[in-house]
Amino acid sequence: MKVPFKFGDLLVYLFILFLIAGSFAGLYQMGRGIEKNQVTVEVDGEVWGTYDLPEDGREEVVRIDTGNGDYNILVLTGSGVYIKEANCPDQICVNFGRISKPGQTIVCLPHRVLISITGDQEGELPLDGIAS
Repeated sequence: MKVPFKFGDLLVYLFILFLIAGSFAGLYQMGRGIEKNQVTVEVDGEVWGTYDLPEDGREEVVRIDTGNGDYNILVLTGSGVYIKEANCPDQICVNFGRISKPGQTIVCLPHRVLISITGDQEGELPLDGIAS
């Protein structure tokens, strides 16, 4: 014999549903804000250049020459950074895609190039000594 849902059961299910929806809404809002991001390019462990992300739908193209005819072509847009072209044999850096958030990186091992987005969101506390 089946026991029908009781009113208390319905309240518990609704509470759980609202708790899950509130959690997703909170996570979505955490990633929003005015970002002050910069792109740092390192070649062979040394900083090669630092660039601001352009605004207003513009694109900036940067050619990274690492010597011996090796190069990577980096494209900076308001929505992120990606490598458009490279003459490395494996093309992993080109196929990696776009990065857009602080802490994300693109690495080209044959050319010893590391591209990372640094910065923080306005209003966020900076990282402490343990996290950095």
